[in-house]
Amino acid sequence: MQPNGGRQVVISFRLEHLLGWGFTILFCIIPVIMWIQIHPLSTIHGFGPIMLSIGRVTGLVGMVMYALNLLYSTRLRFLEKFFGGLNRVYIAHHMLGGLALVLLAMHPVFLSLRYINNNLKQAALILVPNGLSPVSALFNSHAANHPIVLEQWAIFFGFVSFWTMVILLLITFFIRIPYHIWLFTHKFLGAAFFIAYLHVLFISSDTSTHPVLKYYILLFSAVGVISYIYRTLAKSIFIRNYEYRVDNVVTVAGNVTKLQMTPVMERISYKPGQFIFIKFTQTGTKLSKEWHPFSISSGDKSGYLEVSVKGLGDYTNYLATIKPGSIATIEGAYGRFSYNNFKNLNQIWVAGGIGVTPFISMAKSLPDSDYRIDLYYAVKTASELIDWEAMFLIAENTKGKFRYIPYIADQNNGRLSADYIENMSPHFKSSDVFICGPPPMMTSLIKQFKNKGIAGARIHSEEFGMS
Repeated sequence: MQPNGGRQVVISFRLEHLLGWGFTILFCIIPVIMWIQIHPLSTIHGFGPIMLSIGRVTGLVGMVMYALNLLYSTRLRFLEKFFGGLNRVYIAHHMLGGLALVLLAMHPVFLSLRYINNNLKQAALILVPNGLSPVSALFNSHAANHPIVLEQWAIFFGFVSFWTMVILLLITFFIRIPYHIWLFTHKFLGAAFFIAYLHVLFISSDTSTHPVLKYYILLFSAVGVISYIYRTLAKSIFIRNYEYRVDNVVTVAGNVTKLQMTPVMERISYKPGQFIFIKFTQTGTKLSKEWHPFSISSGDKSGYLEVSVKGLGDYTNYLATIKPGSIATIEGAYGRFSYNNFKNLNQIWVAGGIGVTPFISMAKSLPDSDYRIDLYYAVKTASELIDWEAMFLIAENTKGKFRYIPYIADQNNGRLSADYIENMSPHFKSSDVFICGPPPMMTSLIKQFKNKGIAGARIHSEEFGMS
């Protein structure tokens, strides 16, 4: 996932959302505990042994983090239950990628520093490949120099993996490049991890002399390699996609493109409020053919699939040029941001701008039950409202169970606030709050809701960004 420099990271502290982080931390701590049992801290003295110890521990933890980073990029649905949605899985993926980069960078540096006081040449040789020949000795276990050459090739694998990861992760975190180029380079992270796996497999270290630690690291190495194969090399085999035909493309509310699609064969199953990844083909436009996430705005029982996308860049602006008859390949659906994932029937939905799309899907899917829901839709001007006729019609048909409350900032001399919502919604104190919109708006309103006594466990937000 390519980070959006303007996107604020929002981490949920609901108990079920912390399970993913709890397991992540546990998996990263276990190799440290194993290593300390092998090398008690009381036995480590002197500059060289300390540097060696730090180098080995950072390498072990870095490998586990890197493996989890690849696992969290797979979009496997079971991960959503541990983090509270795919958006938060990707936050974990992003953060672990950065931490893995730091730790794996520390690994060779500290191994080299152990020689810095006595042998500068030996310190330098740790960081550059050497002693790789004769290659024939690598494959001949009876050769006298086989162990030496094998060790040097193991170091070489680590060298190649390290610099490949450094370059690719620097591109990911610090260099803004076109999305399709970033996506291509990102595929090589798994290849770098596989080379690191070869380094762990053949290097003479704690992983070669202590079976439990070795198999633990190799287990996570296997998880990382399998995740890479699943998501990148064999994606077309393992990941189910659906083909839809674009039937209608209209521009609404100024710069929002609404696309209606029908299935070519099998219909995708989704919950209201979820999002999908879409790749368009046969468009006859300049639209790139990479995957992008969009919230679904059609009801879950609709015969068609609809997305409403605000033009915020080249890709989203080009969506308006798609011709009817074009084919959309769809993956999903993902996300847990839905009214029916929570038991409380009193709910307040707060949308900002194009963040209304998951709420439109939810409103169109409401069952005939005892829900009491107020939807606040905040925009700057009335011309930005989308699907307002459908929302008013739903509100009329539900006879007060669903209320639609547009909030026009220019007409109200200010932004939507928790005070306004509290005054308008009689069931404010007993409601679960769902919020989706620009990150600054969500951050501000979540703080206001908490100040009014709404527990964080009853506030549900959706934030997602790919590029």
